[in-house]
Amino acid sequence: MIFIFSIAIVFISLIVYLFFRSEKLQKQFSQAQSESRYARKETKALLESLMLVLAKQDEFVKHRLQLLKDIDEKRNEHNATLKMIAPLINNFSLISRECLKGKGQLSIITKKCYENSDPEAYKAFTLWLKTQDIKVKRMWNSNTLNGYLSLVEALLLQQTKLQTLAKIQTNTKEPMIEESIAKAS
Repeated sequence: MIFIFSIAIVFISLIVYLFFRSEKLQKQFSQAQSESRYARKETKALLESLMLVLAKQDEFVKHRLQLLKDIDEKRNEHNATLKMIAPLINNFSLISRECLKGKGQLSIITKKCYENSDPEAYKAFTLWLKTQDIKVKRMWNSNTLNGYLSLVEALLLQQTKLQTLAKIQTNTKEPMIEESIAKAS
């Protein structure tokens, strides 16, 4: 009888232990679920903020590209580089979204964007990139969102500097042209 009573006490103790252990595990599980929900909400809020920033950046780079094109039109020039980088900038939001999905998406989505405008445009673009500065090449080869954002900014700055230099040169050439015309007559 003592033996049966001791076995019953062991079983009852085991059941009580398992009950409290399961309560503790359930509490930890509900806490983990709560943290997971909070992390998902936070991730969603950060992603929405990032998308808002990228949308504004999209507006800015498209506006800058348009300003560069307008300056070229006023000068009656046709900058081939602006035409070359236009699909990269005009599809800014699409490329940015794809780059957010993971590393290695930049070249894939860029190829699709360029091929939509002209089947040979992507090849011409990549060949043109190979002639650029090593920093620009690194930005392209990073194949990430950060590399893409830096690449677009670098290309726009490069074109702005080239147009500024062209403007300075045309302003200094005009007096020289007038002097050469005066000497010729």
